[in-house]
Formats: sequence, structure tokens, C-alpha cells
Amino acid sequence: MDIRSFIQSGILESYALNQCSPEERAEVERVAAAHPEVRAELVAIEQALEQVAFANAVPPPSGLKERILQSLGNILPGTAPKIRFRLFPALLWAAVVLLAAALAWQVVQKNKADQQVAVLEKKMTDCQTQAEQNARTRQVVALLRHRKTHTIILSNAAPGVENPKTATVWHNAALGQTLLDINSLPEPETGTYFQFWAIVDAKPVSMGMVNLNEEDSWQSLPFVQNAQAFAISAEDKPEGNPMPTVVVVVGKV
Repeated sequence: MDIRSFIQSGILESYALNQCSPEERAEVERVAAAHPEVRAELVAIEQALEQVAFANAVPPPSGLKERILQSLGNILPGTAPKIRFRLFPALLWAAVVLLAAALAWQVVQKNKADQQVAVLEKKMTDCQTQAEQNARTRQVVALLRHRKTHTIILSNAAPGVENPKTATVWHNAALGQTLLDINSLPEPETGTYFQFWAIVDAKPVSMGMVNLNEEDSWQSLPFVQNAQAFAISAEDKPEGNPMPTVVVVVGKV
């Protein structure tokens, strides 16, 4: 007999947990009597179960022992003293071991289930994120391919200005969409925040703050009807200001 395979088969654990058939119990006892290494492994398993039992043991309710002994004394008159010292500890210990083993098995199964759920949730989240990103990309491609989409270059170019700053905006009045190419923006100075504006009837209308931390390389902006120009200003507040402070770039529609 391959003793190592016999030990690794799991039958010793089933024996210790009283979960094997009478034939399997007889086989374990026969092999353990003939092979010291099997006896040693069985003792180690029982000691491990004992540690689990002590670690997860729940103290019985107060007075439970006395009530059980009293009930047993009523059923078997004259045997209560012997039961008090022999039967009750054995029954209680067996119950605790079985309860601890069941609890340990449930904990292991729950941990496995939680891990599987976490993996599935992450896959679903990744798939949803990818689907949303693909949808945004298709929307941008459709906007850029539309025949009424205009590419507007915002700039501070002027005589005497070296290395002018520029930014690119895609605007389609027919679709009611305005898109800012974030990668085309210049770097803001420390402590300043970019705010986007539409110029309507010579008055600036805020279209919100420029989010430089967008996952995509573009930012959808609120559509403003009848915009004659767009501009980006540098502001000292993260939430922006009612009116532009320092205009960085500007471009006509």
C-alpha cells in the first residue's frame, strides 16, 4: 500500500470528523495499527481539530450542564454520578469538535465565495468601464466625422508673442456638441485653474472648469447656443469666477 497516498487521500480527516463509512473507519484503524506514520498523522489531525475547537468554542449557557445531567438522571436512575464524570464531558467535547469543524468549513467556503464574487465584480466593473470608454470614443469619432463639425483653434498669438499657446475645440451647432482637446492645452501655472467660456453677444458665459484629470484626452462641454467665440481663462479658484480673470487663449467660431 502507498502510505503517502493513503494519508493524502483525505480519509484521515473524514475519520477524525466522523464522516466516513464503517468500512472506511475499519480500514483507517487497520492501517493506523500497522503503520506508525499513519497513526502520527491521525494524531496531528485530531490535535489540529482540537485547536480549531478551542479557538472557536462558544461557552454553553449557564446551568446547561446541570439541566442535562438532571434529565439524564431522570431517564437512567442511579447512573447520574457516573454520567457526570464520564458521559457529559465526552458528549460535550464531541459536540464542540463537530461544531468547530463545521464552522471552519463554512468560513473556508465563505472566503472562497467572497473571493469569487470579488473577481467577478472586478471583471464586470472593468467591462463596464471599457464599454463606457468605447462609447465615448465612438461619440467623438462621429462628431469629428460630421460634415458640420468645425475645428476651432484657440490661441494667444499676437505680434511680439513668442511660442504662442494654443488649444483645440471641436464645435458642431447642428448636433449641439462642443468638445475640448485636453492634450492641446498648455500647462497651467502653479495655483491657477482653467475655466472655459463662450462669448455670446460680446459677453462671456461660463461653460465650466477644464478638468485636466479626465481619463480621456478630451472633455465634453455644455453646449451654448449662438456662441461667436470661445476662450480659456486662468483663475485662482478651483470653482472658477463669475468673470474671466486672465484670458489665456481665445478663438472665433
